[in-house]
Amino acid sequence: MAKLIPNYDPAAIENAPERKVAEVLCTQLPKDVRIFHSYPWMRKERDLDKPWQGEVIREGEADFVIVDPRYGIVVLEVKGGQMLYDPATRRWDRRGATHAVKDPFEQASRNLFTLEKLVKDRSFPGAELPFVRTRAVVFPDCDFQGTLPPGVVRENLIGAADLDKIGKKIEALFQSYAFKPSADGISKAALDGIMNALTSTFRLAPALWREVEDQERQIFRLTEQQSQLLEFLGNRDRAVVEGVAGSGKTKLAMIRARRFADEGKDVLFVCFNRMLAEWLLDELPEEYRQRITIRHYHGLCAEWVKEAKIPWPTVVNDPRFWNVEAPRLFEQALDRLTKRFDAVVVDEGQDFETSWWDGLELVNAGMTEGPLYVFYDPAQRIFWAESQLMPALGQPFSLATNCRNTERISKQCGEVIGKVIPVRPGSPEGREPVILKIDSGAAQAQAAEKQVKTWLHEGLKPNQIAVVTANSPEAGCLHGKADLAGVPLTEDLEQWRAGKAILVSTVRKFKGLEADAMVLTDVPPVGQNFRKEHLYVAYSRARHLLTVLEIRHKT
Repeated sequence: MAKLIPNYDPAAIENAPERKVAEVLCTQLPKDVRIFHSYPWMRKERDLDKPWQGEVIREGEADFVIVDPRYGIVVLEVKGGQMLYDPATRRWDRRGATHAVKDPFEQASRNLFTLEKLVKDRSFPGAELPFVRTRAVVFPDCDFQGTLPPGVVRENLIGAADLDKIGKKIEALFQSYAFKPSADGISKAALDGIMNALTSTFRLAPALWREVEDQERQIFRLTEQQSQLLEFLGNRDRAVVEGVAGSGKTKLAMIRARRFADEGKDVLFVCFNRMLAEWLLDELPEEYRQRITIRHYHGLCAEWVKEAKIPWPTVVNDPRFWNVEAPRLFEQALDRLTKRFDAVVVDEGQDFETSWWDGLELVNAGMTEGPLYVFYDPAQRIFWAESQLMPALGQPFSLATNCRNTERISKQCGEVIGKVIPVRPGSPEGREPVILKIDSGAAQAQAAEKQVKTWLHEGLKPNQIAVVTANSPEAGCLHGKADLAGVPLTEDLEQWRAGKAILVSTVRKFKGLEADAMVLTDVPPVGQNFRKEHLYVAYSRARHLLTVLEIRHKT
């Protein structure tokens, strides 16, 4: 599939005729072809009718500019609707239009002339352009009969019947020119010259905050599409859903919980991460707060054990207590308490130890027959060295597509676990993650501060930025620091969400959450204590911008 620039789903183009053309171009042209949509231009020229005014600014827009590495450039002008042509006056009109229609072939020629000059001035000054330059007009809603207008050949006229073979039409147009590139296509220097000239305007990008904002709109639309899985599951009460990082599992889990609540059920939503539970509870609409209870697993255990008046220790640092004793006390509490939930939804299921599921089945009014949904990603298992068993809920339903991160961050996540993680068409490409090797300690803190300062200068807000350490909080490079780039640091979600501070956390605590921009610090080599799963989880928390500070080991 050819790549559309700007990088969005062709189906999202509002202009219907251009949408039709974009969809067939992307489908039929080779994957190394680049298609610029709505390419704008401006130039100064002398007004021959008013020479005393000197140069004036002319502007226009090419509907499509296609760059084919085999041949060169073709400019397409698209004219939708029912077009009419009067041979006597050489006038073009659109049926039902109240104003005259410009000659589309003249428009295409003018656009091509302007872009030829642009490319020549920017990349080939004083030299002949070493590639084909041509133009065509597409009438996606009309077919044609009779002889062609003056100045038009069949090769550069594309009608509705031609759309299903538009790729071959464009190739034939290129081949009709006397200029014949080599078997390998035009030279790399020529191709680079074209792309550098055409994309230089786009390098004058909006502020970083605007770039992130635009990408966020695309990601939101793609995430909404993932909810179609729940439509597929229909009225199924028990299911397990496996999804890659960024596939929208938590969002779907919340949607499933809300649908259970809409049916009048009292729902328990339980996850592993305390900060994730706090985040989701804060996001829960008021109308669902009476029906949906959100807890992290060990908080649920503590709450029920205390309510059952069973002793619960104040402070425990023993992992065995949390893994074995807390679940056992929870089950004891269930024996004493009569309250139950009508449905249970579990997120981060890969982090639940095998024995924990007994209590989660018992807290369900229907027990092993009651509504239960589990969402999980085995690649995000960072609390257990070995896989844990889950309830027998049948074959997992799969969410294989990342729709949270940019394409480049998703690719980086996949490389960590040796897996290709696909993204949906139209996903924003985003910026390349920055991975630096930095000495531990103060040098790491300085590098983190430099990156955060740059992001703030480019318009990001504190509540868009998180600094996450791969180390323990006490050993992290930011331990003891009160601020970065003059902005306070906090571990408190409310302060971060309110934009009062930049969040600082650890990989374990931040799992399940996300930030528009993230600096990952203190990253050791992958080994026994820091596995590839930790790195995968950490990378996937960054939606748009990721900077990784690996610890440089001196030899």
